[in-house]
Amino acid sequence: MSNHELEGNGEGPEKKQELSKEEKLAKEKAKFLEKFAAGDTNHLQTRVAWVLNRYPSARDSDVTLQVQYWRTFNRDLLSGPNTVTLENLYQLTRLTDLARARAKIQNEYHLFQASEGIRKRRGIKEGEERARQIDDQPPLSTLTVYSDESGKTDNFLIVGSVWFLIGEDVYNVDNALKEWRERTGFKEELHFTKISDRNADRYMEVINILDAFAATISFRAITIERRGHGDIPRVLDDLLLHLLVRGVRHEHESGRAPLPRSISIFKDAEEEARDKLSVANLELALENVSKAQFNNQLHVSLVHAIDSKTLIPIQLADLFIGSLNRTLNAAQNGNHAKDRFASAFLARFAGAGEQQRYEQGGDMTVIDQV
Repeated sequence: MSNHELEGNGEGPEKKQELSKEEKLAKEKAKFLEKFAAGDTNHLQTRVAWVLNRYPSARDSDVTLQVQYWRTFNRDLLSGPNTVTLENLYQLTRLTDLARARAKIQNEYHLFQASEGIRKRRGIKEGEERARQIDDQPPLSTLTVYSDESGKTDNFLIVGSVWFLIGEDVYNVDNALKEWRERTGFKEELHFTKISDRNADRYMEVINILDAFAATISFRAITIERRGHGDIPRVLDDLLLHLLVRGVRHEHESGRAPLPRSISIFKDAEEEARDKLSVANLELALENVSKAQFNNQLHVSLVHAIDSKTLIPIQLADLFIGSLNRTLNAAQNGNHAKDRFASAFLARFAGAGEQQRYEQGGDMTVIDQV
């Protein structure tokens, strides 16, 4: 049988189905969010997103975006915070490039949106934004939260999270762990289930690395007995909301992260349909909480379900929640490598003693029960 006959019968190699425009955009957005969640500031687009997240006024004005971008990422080319020499002007990032990246983020990814009036004006004809006086207000401080969940078939449901009180520390922690990997030759991803006698010492070293960031990182968790609850996914979503509200209040009242502040939340992805609904519900609930409890001083910047266990912050949340799960749901504590790590992690970050462990383990780690 000839090749032509094979092709005619449809028995030849199948042609790879092309993605639709919407599918390509969704894939592109997911990759962008993964980079942003990892604290990437090596690319123009993630740098612009960093400025839009930290300086809300830059969402409305490309001139403000340009100035804050220069001050942050082109600092070495400035003669001062408000001065640039003509010879350096050619080397600074161009306004057209910044505006293009901003438009992509706002118009196609629908993130860090401009105010309604500006959106309408830009919608008529993009690029005709009038020059506005630069609003030289201080940057809006950030909270970046990465959450995970556990215990769906155990006695206790757990939602655990790691909080970065300074946005730059996402990048700093990632760098510290990269340097540690290069120094030790440890290449594996960090997952609680992978801890064994073979690698336990390396995992213990991670605890010491995290301890160096104790002033600006928090671990938070919330638990409830699984018994008596039918809709487990709904319970986990409710637990995450309670964890976030209590966490924001605690960080504000303790003075570690006072409001006003923007918050970005990355939750570990589960099922796509559930994630879409839970993300939308969580965003709406947090906006209502901001009005009712925080005098509109909590700005919900981003809520996203991210499908990536490769992110360092998600891996750290996994180590924390794995340690808690081992303590709460294990039949008995033994001398396995996982038990030793869980004890060391919680002793370092949650304090010793049963009472302290379940109420408040100092400023760095808070574990609540519902």
